[in-house]
Amino acid sequence: MRCLLLLALSFVATLPASSGFAADAPALHYWHLYSDDKGVSHFKDETLPFKVLGQPGMANPPAAASLEGAKGATFLLLHAGQTEDWHRAPAKQFLIVVHGASQVTAGDGTVKEFHLGDIVLMDDTTGKGHITKNLGSTDHIALVIPVSAP
Repeated sequence: MRCLLLLALSFVATLPASSGFAADAPALHYWHLYSDDKGVSHFKDETLPFKVLGQPGMANPPAAASLEGAKGATFLLLHAGQTEDWHRAPAKQFLIVVHGASQVTAGDGTVKEFHLGDIVLMDDTTGKGHITKNLGSTDHIALVIPVSAP
């Protein structure tokens, strides 16, 4: 429940009703970590829009943001004080922080911290990859949801 509340707080922009998406439902923010054609990883700021699930004219209809191609979700554990040297994402996957915090260094030198409720699309499956470091004195745990390549 706590994670769902934090995900709700991560919402960013709204979309017009004419788009077929919920007029008053925000999009869900996430970071996309990917490799360019030279094998250097970068971060890109992206969103997942919510689409209305209810009947037309329904007051306050529910909405959903789909993670297309997601199946086989797992939890990833990085122990307190642990650092993973340069490595690539094993597959394209969403990572949602559920406990602790981590710091990720992309191949281009950009460093970002990820805390409870943050979402990252790990997509640097080629090239040099990235470094992941646990921050703080507690284990870092993330929900990992693999997605099929587009």
